[in-house]
Amino acid sequence: MPAWRFVQLDVFTATPLAGNPLAVFPDATGLEPGTMQALAREMNLSETTFVFPSTAATKRVRFYTPAAEVPLVGHPTIGTWWLLAARGLVSLPADGTAVITQETGAGVLPVDITLAGGKPTRVVMTQRQPEFGPPITTITRLGRALGGDARTVLRSPGPQVVSTAMPQLMIPVRSLDVLRNLPSGGGGQTLAALLTALGSDCAMMYTLETERPGATVHCRMFAPGLGVPEDPATGSAAGALGAYLIRHGVVRPENGRAAITIEQGLEIGRPSIIHVEVDVSGAAITRVRVGGEAVTVIDGEVRL
Repeated sequence: MPAWRFVQLDVFTATPLAGNPLAVFPDATGLEPGTMQALAREMNLSETTFVFPSTAATKRVRFYTPAAEVPLVGHPTIGTWWLLAARGLVSLPADGTAVITQETGAGVLPVDITLAGGKPTRVVMTQRQPEFGPPITTITRLGRALGGDARTVLRSPGPQVVSTAMPQLMIPVRSLDVLRNLPSGGGGQTLAALLTALGSDCAMMYTLETERPGATVHCRMFAPGLGVPEDPATGSAAGALGAYLIRHGVVRPENGRAAITIEQGLEIGRPSIIHVEVDVSGAAITRVRVGGEAVTVIDGEVRL
């Protein structure tokens, strides 16, 4: 009976049972797309990754939610490469930072892995250059679809779809208290349908009011149309949010770089910290990077 090893990690945290859980199949050779999708449903996490050899990059990584394959996501990138580094499945120096590449549905992109004594200490992914959609004007309808009311969403800066990996709707929320009290998943299929009409599957809500010292923004992310009512840490949306905050002057860079710390997942008992760096030259965003830590919690085997 064929068997495939998998590992479950918690990402954007150094504490087990916090952060965003992820299942990784570090050698998925022989698995077909339909089987990978079924395994992602079986794992029942926001994402599961499958690693393959690549002739174009260090490794090829495929990303699945319980409902669909997606081109590129953040916490699965961080967790996958943390695992590959920790298990010695890629050739890396014992100390310092190495740059590898991953082949994804969004292209071949670099990943920085910092190690000390042969163990990873941080993984940082470079995301695509940001693409900005038009301003969203359905403010009242959006607030209600999120499970709030006509005053939930701020009008300035307004909601906007931004993509540094996949299109995600950035949504400024009136206050930390309002954001905390939104029901997980918002209005469910009502929200999913509205997001689809607006060109996204993901609602990345934020407020500048935070709970932890050093945090820049407090976030929640709902993606009911992808089978993810609420995500505890969303790296792809974090990069898009960083670009959005710079574009609208909410955060200002110093010496050509803005460092943004995102707290997420507190409402669902999985606190996470995501680090975002946005490089700028004049008024242009030149690079978006997202990084963090991970910790292994489960080793297993699937027999098919």
